[in-house]
Amino acid sequence: MTENESAHQSIPLLRSNEEQLAKIRQQLEWMFRELRLVQDVIMVCGSVRESISSDLDGEVEHGLRRCGSDRLFNVLTTLTAIVERFGGTTEMSEARQEETS
Repeated sequence: MTENESAHQSIPLLRSNEEQLAKIRQQLEWMFRELRLVQDVIMVCGSVRESISSDLDGEVEHGLRRCGSDRLFNVLTTLTAIVERFGGTTEMSEARQEETS
């Protein structure tokens, strides 16, 4: 058995469970929408910062941190859960494992 075959066999497949597949699809669609929103926020904040005086720098930074960073963290957490469901790991998985060790 090759390394590719053993990696493929270690992934727990979903046995045609439509409910599980629909849930994963919904999570992936949610992640896409969240990432698009973060992209828009970053573009708007960047444009505001370039076109308006530095009086709004604090608000721009707050918008980027709250909407950008927080939403990205939530997307990464959800994506990590999906990856782990398929037997994989991410940097977040590894960091969580290190915290519990």
